[in-house]
Amino acid sequence: METLLGYSDTKKISEIVEVLKRERVFLLTTHRNIDGDAIGSELALYSALKRAGKEVIIVNQDSTPVIYRFLPYAKSVHSCTSEISINPDVAIIIDCGSADRTGNVFKFMKKAKIIVNIDHHISNQGFANINWTNPAFSATGEMVYFLIYHFNKDISKKEADCLYTAILTDTGSFIYNIGPFTMGIVQELINRGASPEKIAKKVYLERPLRSVKLLSLALNNLQFDGEKKVCWMKVTRDMYRTTRTKEEDTEGFIDLLVKIKEANIVFLIKEAHNTVKVSLRSKGRTDVERIASRFGGGGHKKAAGCYFTGLSSDEVEQKILNEIERFF
Repeated sequence: METLLGYSDTKKISEIVEVLKRERVFLLTTHRNIDGDAIGSELALYSALKRAGKEVIIVNQDSTPVIYRFLPYAKSVHSCTSEISINPDVAIIIDCGSADRTGNVFKFMKKAKIIVNIDHHISNQGFANINWTNPAFSATGEMVYFLIYHFNKDISKKEADCLYTAILTDTGSFIYNIGPFTMGIVQELINRGASPEKIAKKVYLERPLRSVKLLSLALNNLQFDGEKKVCWMKVTRDMYRTTRTKEEDTEGFIDLLVKIKEANIVFLIKEAHNTVKVSLRSKGRTDVERIASRFGGGGHKKAAGCYFTGLSSDEVEQKILNEIERFF
């Protein structure tokens, strides 16, 4: 399968592997609002570096969502609120389109001699010393698979579980963004001990009751434009307070909207502290990455996101609808 990699990918992998072998202390991080691809890729690379005898720390802006805390080494992840003392030789930013999306972790990144950027989003800004970006990959987990394989010459069972989770979740259970490497990598991960049934149960079949109650409130404001086949809903701060939930409890809500047969475009609006966040999905020809990029966000043609400050969720809703209108 490695022979299918292009010259540019092979060159970048070799460049990064040289850094991994030469340097000693590593900081790993990813974007705010951590998803399965982000945490799965981080933890897999963390494991590979530890196996190679490196000093490694993961620092993220946000805490790891509950549904991913079953993954190996999940308890090793630090948040920015932790007391952290590290002077990394290398900072590796995973699955993150821009440096500012790492949040307050950026202050730790700046201490590094070398910053490496590994990402599969088309909107990536190429902000690091070494930038390996390629939207042909369905998940950053696929890229990390090749990186670990070239670095350590094998993939451990723990790494296989992490990478399988990354790819499973970022493809919406292998529904969209399937790339030329996806199924081949998945087969290799299973051969190396990944547990598809266990992972699927943990991610999709162990939703806390509080999250279901939150979803119930959100579905009460579900809206649908039958003419444009657009469906959307909001999660407000009042809903969080009523159900005693957090933003991490909305994991998977957008995927439920995607399942609505009559909708070609769906989006989820979430009120957060001083911001309003939007996740967008497309099942048709509409490029939602173009919509997100209009507001400083990014992602893929079929899946993208952005966030706003200083606006109410109603104002954000209207801005997104106005932008969607441009496609009709």
